[in-house]
Amino acid sequence: MKLYHSIWLIFFLLVLIFLIPTLGYFQSGIPEYLNRTSFLSRFWFVAHIISGLLVFALAPFQFSAAYRNRNYANHRRVGKFYIVLSLVCILTLFISIVPKGLCESCKISQYMVTTLWLIFIMAAYISIINKRITLHKRLMISAFICAAYFVTVRIISLTSMGFFNYLTKNESQAYFISDLAVWLVPLTIIWINWLFQNLKEKNSAARAIQNKN
Repeated sequence: MKLYHSIWLIFFLLVLIFLIPTLGYFQSGIPEYLNRTSFLSRFWFVAHIISGLLVFALAPFQFSAAYRNRNYANHRRVGKFYIVLSLVCILTLFISIVPKGLCESCKISQYMVTTLWLIFIMAAYISIINKRITLHKRLMISAFICAAYFVTVRIISLTSMGFFNYLTKNESQAYFISDLAVWLVPLTIIWINWLFQNLKEKNSAARAIQNKN
């Protein structure tokens, strides 16, 4: 099994572990501690869960070069649907999910990552319209890192809070810093890597021009 497939398999196992159980709310009802008592708040919660699961389900196909190359027309159609689903999920986050979230110290980070998700997904759409393929790919990957935060943050909460509690003065700070690190660290690493790639390509092009002369 290729590394690419292994990463997606692990991610989807995590989605199953952390998010699929929420589908049980449709049968047993939304727990009281989530503070979803009104019809509207329940509507936004359900819309968030469904759109989020569909974003995660479609992502492997959209990011697979093999699938994209064999089914380019489908890739474009599904890509538009993927963007719409992302916008629905982002909308639910701004309107209901983050404001009613249980972690008060995490909300600044959550608003930041949700805003970045919106910026990346819209910029990716604009870039593909302008035929800037490489930039489009990078922006879509960045958008998915922001989307995946809502899964990966649960892993950090279960496995690494001791580390963040050690670094900070209190639990509130620990939750904020850990929440921030979940999406900021991978975005920083990947964009620094792309920056070095761009510099390497420019240097290679400059040497090629010099050799011709």
